[in-house]
Amino acid sequence: MNICIIGMNLTSLILSKSLVNSGCIVNVFNFNKKLTNYSTRTIGISNSNVNFIKRNIINLESKQFHNIKKIRIFSDNKREILKFYNKGENLFSLVEVNKFFNILNKNLKFNKFFKVRNLNEKTFKQTNFEKNFDLVINCEKNNFISKKYFNTNFKKDYNSIAYTALINHKKIKNVEAKQYFTELGPLAFLPLSPKTTSVVFSIYNNKKYEDESLKKFVLNFKDSLNIKKFSKFQKARLNFSLSRKYYYKNILLFGDGLHQIHPLAGQGFNMTLRDLKILLDIIKDRIANGLELEELCLKDFEDQAKPKNFVFSEGINFIQDFFRIKKNFGKDKFDNIIKKIGNNKRINSFFIKVADKGILGI
Repeated sequence: MNICIIGMNLTSLILSKSLVNSGCIVNVFNFNKKLTNYSTRTIGISNSNVNFIKRNIINLESKQFHNIKKIRIFSDNKREILKFYNKGENLFSLVEVNKFFNILNKNLKFNKFFKVRNLNEKTFKQTNFEKNFDLVINCEKNNFISKKYFNTNFKKDYNSIAYTALINHKKIKNVEAKQYFTELGPLAFLPLSPKTTSVVFSIYNNKKYEDESLKKFVLNFKDSLNIKKFSKFQKARLNFSLSRKYYYKNILLFGDGLHQIHPLAGQGFNMTLRDLKILLDIIKDRIANGLELEELCLKDFEDQAKPKNFVFSEGINFIQDFFRIKKNFGKDKFDNIIKKIGNNKRINSFFIKVADKGILGI
């Protein structure tokens, strides 16, 4: 089976690795020579998805992930309102995007079933991808294929800017992720190692801040971290997008082009991995039964993934909106409501299960 993947990013590489493992020939087409700089970006991967990666894609060493065993949620007055803890088991793992990208790229580099082709934009637009390949999977959200075939989306402007940075600090155990719902927006501390923590600060109303102002604010919530150094902050506008169409003929939209959600719950890449599970099962089944990869398998993927992605993404939007309007409740009243919900063992267990396995886990 000859498959074309458009875009050179983390999603395209993890998709490529899973497909060559299944015996497919994969050509990655890239026309954007300037790759996005992810130097301060991290991704959280749920425990079930880490196991999926190790079984089906690449057997990463434990040290390449940093495991998180507890999640604590605080109000802006540093009062704990929620806690997720699963008897000492890992809740999710964190990895730097650059590091994961390089691991996959190095692994695929000498694979005979994998090739990267760099094109200029003119040649890219003139290439008849759908005619030359069994399947075309577009892993970019703003190229001409997305605009031509997948230009109808559910959209929402979060009216927020996400600032990300890495902080170096004295060595600690560092297995707790913490999130503070401040008046400016949610501020998350995500452990990457005993000496490194990622900071993700999603600021409401698209307010822009200089690095020094951001550092000063973050230091108010550093808790027990003895911070030595901040990296430079990177920023990105936050928007919600969910495509109404998943495929056109033999072209599939995948990854960020298919859905983008608020980083509040760290579930964006987990949604992509759950999509990959569905797609991989469909492709493996068709290969095992001697069937071609064509439009019908993409319809099957859409039928399975679309309702789950819609419900899950709307759930994230509800949580984001709910915490944003807390001032209408009164701080203490709101915090007490959340705390009562979190103290319910069944509800707490439900949230842990959904965060780990998505709607599939219900």
